[in-house]
Amino acid sequence: MTRRARHLWGRALCTLAASLIALSLSGCGRDDRALKWTEEVLLPDGRKVVLTRYQEFKGAHELGDTPTESDYWLEFEHPETGEIVRWESDRDLNTLVLMIDRSTPLLLVKPWFGSSMWRLKCPNPPYLLFRYEAGKWQQVDVAQIPVRRLRVNVTYSPKQRRDLIRSSGHHLGIEVTQDSQHDYRPYVINFGLMTEQTFIPENCDRNRDYLIDR
Repeated sequence: MTRRARHLWGRALCTLAASLIALSLSGCGRDDRALKWTEEVLLPDGRKVVLTRYQEFKGAHELGDTPTESDYWLEFEHPETGEIVRWESDRDLNTLVLMIDRSTPLLLVKPWFGSSMWRLKCPNPPYLLFRYEAGKWQQVDVAQIPVRRLRVNVTYSPKQRRDLIRSSGHHLGIEVTQDSQHDYRPYVINFGLMTEQTFIPENCDRNRDYLIDR
């Protein structure tokens, strides 16, 4: 091969590599559009509320994959007072169970990603509880949870449900919101199995106890 041919071949390879990198960075089907939808939620006491939800997708992701979840909010009308209750968060907290105890809304969440675990001090079991009072959400000890056995009742992985949300007209029924699974079985959490919750760095490097009711 002549020097000129080698030069042209080298330029062609560089151009191809640059094109492939650009294609990867463009997402190859990248989908970072925000979603807004409603979903029905069956509370542990048997009542139903409808959440309005908004989710952005601007989180870290592997090259060529779609962005992960980032900032989001949800809101609903309190079934007793008529107040609009709103929860807002970044990507650190993933919603799991909404409940109302003696007129007080509570929300069970868990760290969403590995980096979230570290920022939230590595809880084990990996759950946090928030109580809504006087117009504000305050974190409380998860041991104060009033219902010991809970089934996840809200969408906790919007990225995985994205296509379903769109194809269903941006509305999810109870049969979907209660269909969440953990290790291929219904995601049912039994706090009766918890002895204590710890917040130590070692929890981020070991298997965590999700208190799954088997």
